[in-house]
Amino acid sequence: MSTRKTGWETYQRLLGYTRRYWKALLAAIVGMLLAAATDVSFAALMKPLLDGSFVEQDPQMIKLIPLALLGVFLVRMVAEFIAKYGMSWVGRSVIRDIRHDLFQHILHLPNRYFDRVSGGEILAKLNFHVEQVSEAASQALTTLVRDTLTVVGLLILMLYLSWQLAMFIIVLAPVIVVLIAIISRSFRRYSRQIQASMTQVSHVAEEAVNGQRVVKLYGGEAFEAQRFDEINQRNFQRFMRMQAVNALSSPLVQFILALAIAGLVAFSTSGDRLESITVGTFVAFITALAMTLSPVKRLINVNAVLQKGIAAGESLFALLDEPVESDQGTKTIQRAVGEVRFEQVWFRYSEDSDWVLRGVELTVPAGKTVALVGRSGSGKSTLLSLVPRFADPSKGRVLLDGVDLRELSRKSLRAQLAFVSQDIILFNTSVARNIAYGEAGDIDMQRVKDAAAAAYATEFIEQLPQGFDTEVGENGVMFSGGQRQRLAIARALYRNAPVLILDEATSALDTESERYIQNALANLCRGRTTLVIAHRLSTIEHADLIVVLDQGQIVEQGSHTELLARDGHYAALYRLQYGEQN
Repeated sequence: MSTRKTGWETYQRLLGYTRRYWKALLAAIVGMLLAAATDVSFAALMKPLLDGSFVEQDPQMIKLIPLALLGVFLVRMVAEFIAKYGMSWVGRSVIRDIRHDLFQHILHLPNRYFDRVSGGEILAKLNFHVEQVSEAASQALTTLVRDTLTVVGLLILMLYLSWQLAMFIIVLAPVIVVLIAIISRSFRRYSRQIQASMTQVSHVAEEAVNGQRVVKLYGGEAFEAQRFDEINQRNFQRFMRMQAVNALSSPLVQFILALAIAGLVAFSTSGDRLESITVGTFVAFITALAMTLSPVKRLINVNAVLQKGIAAGESLFALLDEPVESDQGTKTIQRAVGEVRFEQVWFRYSEDSDWVLRGVELTVPAGKTVALVGRSGSGKSTLLSLVPRFADPSKGRVLLDGVDLRELSRKSLRAQLAFVSQDIILFNTSVARNIAYGEAGDIDMQRVKDAAAAAYATEFIEQLPQGFDTEVGENGVMFSGGQRQRLAIARALYRNAPVLILDEATSALDTESERYIQNALANLCRGRTTLVIAHRLSTIEHADLIVVLDQGQIVEQGSHTELLARDGHYAALYRLQYGEQN
């Protein structure tokens, strides 16, 4: 069981990203150091400005002080540019790198992760949380380095000017440190709550957008609006709690410092101390003390940014620490013959869940078409998900050409497979790139056109504004269901893999298109192993073998004619589907 990391451990891991850009970071820190030095220099110049120019009226000092002030602010201008630009560059680089690492990691997570985590939660991490981490890595780091240096420098100056007066500040320092520690814990707690509520906001919005047709058809607008408002209000309340802590913290610390200033004034003007402290010393000390107010305020305010970044970092690093798909297989196949065998396959999703598959024993000869049928929940999709290793058997083995799939590298295994599902995914790129999806570099346009022709997609593709170069839009919204299905079939045809997995691949086609596609699939299946999940039994009547599953077990297998003659499970399903009641 993993334990929650401390805030410092999380921030150290976050700073690991900034260390990649140590040259820019070093330049920015040098800029911050110089900028902090100018603050201290400005306060230090108050003593010679008042004592030398106004009190003693030293002519040399009168000439030098304006030049010194000009030099201080010139250095400050250059230093601040280097510091701000350098830290901005580092911060955006951190965002780019973390998003790259997250996206690469997400691509290799197992299917079971996506079964338990919503897309909205993942997108919230990739967008909202990463931005907060960047603020902690750049803006917060800038404030921590520069303002800490400024405060330390001013404290040293105050000790130099008058150690007696400086003791007022030193005595109050522990009080301020304890106060900031309490505030930090509150910030981080509220930040975690805000991020959790933001994830819920994203999730509810994503559901409503993706399911907008169902929402409208069933009149769910009021329900969705109420659900969103409740979560949105919860997010607002949690944010305002954190803002209340943030709004109170800075004035409280400033009030404590004001007590110190009031004490200083009373101490400095009492008794004979006015004679021992010059006007320049006192004004320089008060100037230095006053100049600590702004950096201390920023240090307290940045605590909110820092704690939000640490809380976001915890969330991001938890995702990055999720185990990816294991790939211990070392064997590779150039092109499989195509025999698929299931040997006593048992499967369940967790130790405390029921068995989804129970001792499945099945051999699919190379080049044959085998259809899986059965009621919903019988285990058809789960069984076929074992072939590309979206999951592995809990017990038993799945073999390709006599080799256990776990001995093959995932890349080599999946190169032998083509897949068409009833849930079509099209990517927002050109039609040609969708058909040749996964092909690196230049694609073979002749193969693309041949695949489109075999899928009876050429006619509607050529009517598009740019033909095969037309962008399909988000998830292919510009195409009808039948057209999307034919593009997915064209993708499988282009793949030209020895093993095909078809999950009701003709479900969205009209009658005329279905007839064409069935003929195209029949040609494609020759010499290839085809595993079909079919809900419409009319589409698999010519399969070499029909396997009937019920409650995770094979209860019948044979040809369409044989199974009808047997008058068992398959015949009952057939009568139920076509209304042939006895």
